[in-house]
Amino acid sequence: MKLRSIYIDGLHNAVAKTYQLNDLVYLYGRNGAGKSTVLHAIQLALLGYIPGTAKNSREAFLRHSPKGMIEVKLSLVDNSDNTVLIQRKITAKENLFSVLPEGYDISPIVGDLELPIFNFNEFVGQTANKLKEYFIKHILPTTDGQLDWRQILTESILDCNFQDRNAIIEYGLGIVNGLEGEVLDQVVAANAKFKEEQSFNKSELQRLQNTIDSLIYYDDYVGPTNVDEINSRILALGALRDQVLKYNTARFTLQTQQMELISLKEHLRDIGGHDGYVTAVAALKTIKAEQEDINAKISDLRAKMAECAASKTMSDDIINSHGCCPFTNSTCGSLLGMLADLEKGLDTAKAKEAEIAEEIHKLNDDLNAHRSSISRLEASIADYQNTTSKIDTLSKAMDAVPDKPNTDRELIDIDNEIATLNQSLMKVHANIKYNETIDTITANKYELELKGQALSAWVKKTDTNGLQTTLMLAPFDALADTMTGYINQMYGNDTLKAHFNVSTKANSFSFGLIRNGTYIPYDMLSSGEKCLYTLALMICIVNNSESPLKLLLCDDMFDHLDSVAIETIFAALKQVADIQFIFAGVKDCKNAEDVMIRVE
Repeated sequence: MKLRSIYIDGLHNAVAKTYQLNDLVYLYGRNGAGKSTVLHAIQLALLGYIPGTAKNSREAFLRHSPKGMIEVKLSLVDNSDNTVLIQRKITAKENLFSVLPEGYDISPIVGDLELPIFNFNEFVGQTANKLKEYFIKHILPTTDGQLDWRQILTESILDCNFQDRNAIIEYGLGIVNGLEGEVLDQVVAANAKFKEEQSFNKSELQRLQNTIDSLIYYDDYVGPTNVDEINSRILALGALRDQVLKYNTARFTLQTQQMELISLKEHLRDIGGHDGYVTAVAALKTIKAEQEDINAKISDLRAKMAECAASKTMSDDIINSHGCCPFTNSTCGSLLGMLADLEKGLDTAKAKEAEIAEEIHKLNDDLNAHRSSISRLEASIADYQNTTSKIDTLSKAMDAVPDKPNTDRELIDIDNEIATLNQSLMKVHANIKYNETIDTITANKYELELKGQALSAWVKKTDTNGLQTTLMLAPFDALADTMTGYINQMYGNDTLKAHFNVSTKANSFSFGLIRNGTYIPYDMLSSGEKCLYTLALMICIVNNSESPLKLLLCDDMFDHLDSVAIETIFAALKQVADIQFIFAGVKDCKNAEDVMIRVE
């Protein structure tokens, strides 16, 4: 897969610029002309960001755009000569992305080349361990062969003091059992498994330690130690406490009842006692009898008054009709003769009626007085009965007081002894639990600690600075030889040799050149040598990559080389098959005009 063109609008100073891209391209122009912009546009199209800027930040992207909008279109041709178009457009409000043909997956295009190829500065800026790990996992080819895990595990723990070494070895073999693939893949997978088991082992150790820390042992305890005897004593004291509490409660209740009984008897005496009650009952009987007599008299008087009223009504009718007969409705002579006597009798009837009414009034007053006396006597009788009933009830209740317990101890003394015994029981239980569990937990902890020693040794044996390095010594040498071939071809002689300083020591990994028999680390190389080394390394990386896009992007790489050296490099690169090279620089190479694109 190769790049064929890049369209740029709004990135830096580029306005609707299109650049056609061949297999070998040298973007040439003055500083600020836009050479790096072309490389940035390619990176943005492929990666979705520009290395050195924040990912997924429109604000960070648009800092590179004076017009507040960036658009790039990258055209590629795959190995089947099919065209793929990647388009990205970034504005303040949106980040648009599209691929044609629609649904085409571009993630394999970059593959594992993002860090070293499109962001080389970040790649070489990693720690030595990280760099070596990256080479082993991503750049170097895997190695064939078989691993004797029993021998590897055994040799790793020779310095550890294990009583049952075979059991530890079997434990380790159980972890790596079933690993498949190339030997390096197995070692990397084993390292991950050992680390996972190591993490679990540490968590189990911490759990056991927490359990030990939670256990309490009272080494200064000197009290009773028999749990059954302590429980029996607590039960006995609890029963005694209940008896004392019941007796004290009953005694307090009795005292209260006695005071109430005294008060009731005093009240009974105040209301006349039994004699007063008898007198009140007799008086009530007499008054009720008198009340009945009065009611009878009133009934008789009311009957007489009714008779008077009837006679008075008849006399009034005759007198008011002036002797007219009610039957014939005509004046009757005999009635006229009786008018004088009727008028005299009427006066007598009225006087008698008034006399009866007065007598009834007096009898009603007597009746009300009797009612008041009856209410007072009934209240007195009820008071006596209620008081005597309470006295009887209290007297019976006082007879039910329990016997005094056979002890003189106070409740607080009994409670204190129960509390002391409960404290003793708690300490005895804690000491028993401690003794029962500490031996088992300590044994388990010791076993985990032994496993932890083995796991630490196995993790170290299989990590980047261990077996992974040992297995990759030959591939590192092969990579160095391949790079040396490219360097010599581009340099025009064989005085330089690529070299990787590989060791099992932590952070000791480095790479550089051997010049006249002396190893020079990469950061100590001249700028021209760095250019050659970087270019050779990147060619090897791209060749070993599984990405279908075999592409190198290099900015300012040739600015420290003379035109002849650049021409020699270009001549060598034209012999490298299947890799597309896109360079940018300010040096005008007259002898390399066939690969130059002027950027203005």
